[in-house]
Amino acid sequence: MRSSALALVASFGVLLLPGFSQPAQAAKYKIRWFVGHQNPDYFEIAAKDFKNEVETRSRGEISVDIMTAVNDETHNGSSSAPEIAAQVEKGEAEMGHSFVDVVGGLDPRLYAFEAPYLMRGDRHMEAVLEGPVGEELLEGFRAHHMVGLSFTYSGGPSLVASAGREIRRPEDMKGLKIGVYGDAVNEAWLKSLGAVPVGIGHDLGSIHGLASGGSLDGVVITWQNFARTALQQDFKYMNLAGSTYLVSVTYINEKFFESLPEAYRAIIKEASRAAWRVERAKTIELNATAKRAMTGKGVRPVVLTDAGKRGFDQALRPAYEGSIERLIGRGFIERIKSTPDAPDAPLHIAGH
Repeated sequence: MRSSALALVASFGVLLLPGFSQPAQAAKYKIRWFVGHQNPDYFEIAAKDFKNEVETRSRGEISVDIMTAVNDETHNGSSSAPEIAAQVEKGEAEMGHSFVDVVGGLDPRLYAFEAPYLMRGDRHMEAVLEGPVGEELLEGFRAHHMVGLSFTYSGGPSLVASAGREIRRPEDMKGLKIGVYGDAVNEAWLKSLGAVPVGIGHDLGSIHGLASGGSLDGVVITWQNFARTALQQDFKYMNLAGSTYLVSVTYINEKFFESLPEAYRAIIKEASRAAWRVERAKTIELNATAKRAMTGKGVRPVVLTDAGKRGFDQALRPAYEGSIERLIGRGFIERIKSTPDAPDAPLHIAGH
């Protein structure tokens, strides 16, 4: 193992999953699964379900060690996650999990989830993730010697939290310093509305200090992350619901994956997709619960009128016709737009 891989291992710890021990027999195939973010929500339960399913169905011939960053503030999607993809690509780790914007450099089409109002809602998202578009994105990992397995939310629909004003028209965004992950797509659409993007990666812990210090007027965030970090003390309004989506992806080294028996490859794919379908559904529930809690504490959701929606559509057009289409591809964007909604909401799809 190269020194860079050793450094990555040193930065991570094995996630201890209560109630699960290693298989009694020595595993023939060992998977070290490096997760580029810590998420105390349903993600950990879904990861445990994946581990249990794979180890049980393979009768202990596959073991899964889930490795998470030891220091969340240091490794929360900003420094360790790009290293994870690099090590999985080189075969120095078997599996990885990252936010899609972090691995967007591998395939810019993954930035589509950051394109404003491209996704029409959770049913449309489910159809995109589970349909031909999602399969194409997962298959794209093979260009980097990896196999994409499945998508999870680990966040879901995002909003723009603001402190001093409601955002009902494009003009309301003008001059606001908005915290965002920092990729080219979310920077493009915020700038097109006259806002000032402030790249904060996925460092939730920095938001309060930046807001209280005057460096942020708002932030792109989910309801659950807003509640987790108690941002009601900094922001009064939640605007532009579902304008973008916070999505993660699981991937595995191609050479390792292809070395497995066909039956075991199927187990890993099936277990991954089953776990993440439920995770997406549970994340929607968590966001709804967080919304109720935060509105109870005085945070006000802002709903756009039809005229407001048309205003944003028009104001965002130059961003789409410029850098967003150049990066993601106009044809790919049109394919996403033309994807019909799934017949059921994700909760029903997951069977919960």
